Amino acid sequence: MNNIIIALSYAFCWGVGVTLTKIALSEISATTLLIIQLLSSVLFLFTVCYLTEHQVPLSWQQLKQGVAGIFEPALAYMVGIFGVKMTTASNATLIGSTEVILTILLAAVFLGEKLTLGKILLASISFGGVSLLILKDVQSIDHASLRGDLLVLLGTLFAVFYALLSKRQIQTANPLQLTTSQQTIGLMTTVLCFGALSLLNPSYGISAANISPQFWLLAIGSGIMQYALAFLLYLTALRHVPASHAAFYLALIPVFGVASAIVMIGEQPSLAQGIGGLLVVASSYWANKLQVT
Repeated sequence: MNNIIIALSYAFCWGVGVTLTKIALSEISATTLLIIQLLSSVLFLFTVCYLTEHQVPLSWQQLKQGVAGIFEPALAYMVGIFGVKMTTASNATLIGSTEVILTILLAAVFLGEKLTLGKILLASISFGGVSLLILKDVQSIDHASLRGDLLVLLGTLFAVFYALLSKRQIQTANPLQLTTSQQTIGLMTTVLCFGALSLLNPSYGISAANISPQFWLLAIGSGIMQYALAFLLYLTALRHVPASHAAFYLALIPVFGVASAIVMIGEQPSLAQGIGGLLVVASSYWANKLQVT
């Protein structure tokens, strides 16, 4: 029961976090928002580490353990946050749900976790759902949304690599310290990448000027929720269950994401999005039933 509660909690944090990010992007640039969110997450985790363990994992040995943070949150979110800005919160959340199927497949290849014919069939159904999801963007004359969908998908691939690396580490690591190390490496990588990009294109520069107080609170709160809490809960779950099993619960992210997008933003999913989303969620649900049994 505790594992289920933890799984529901990280799915909630990530699903609602996508919608909060979409709202924050209406006033804050993508590069600035990501830095604020990661910095808020790292400072929050530093505080929790100091209060609970009386130390902050900043030694070279501890930071090396956080190498997976290069993939996520750094690369996954650097790519994904631009995708979110170009597409809808519903699309971003539903496309991100393909992480479930991709993790199942790659965990079988790289971690030796069991892959059955039933899971392969459900994976095919899930990808069919995603195809329906982006069909409208493919047919549209406005290609901005399609590019956004593809960026979100690329970010999802980076997230899968993160999950595979973390699964190997978490068996012998402290979840809080590992999360803090990964987030710190992720922040450092993001700052370096955005710094280099800003030399080529000033639009990638970081500027916190003219951000209203309520959007500061939104950026900080979403950073703690989507990065610190979600990743800590995910690594805690990953310590006790296979990567493919932990991934099954990620299917709930679109449920929380779409619901929060409807409530907070007023987005209304199209019929194709609805069908595609149902296929993704249904296939992940039955994959979970197969895994349990």
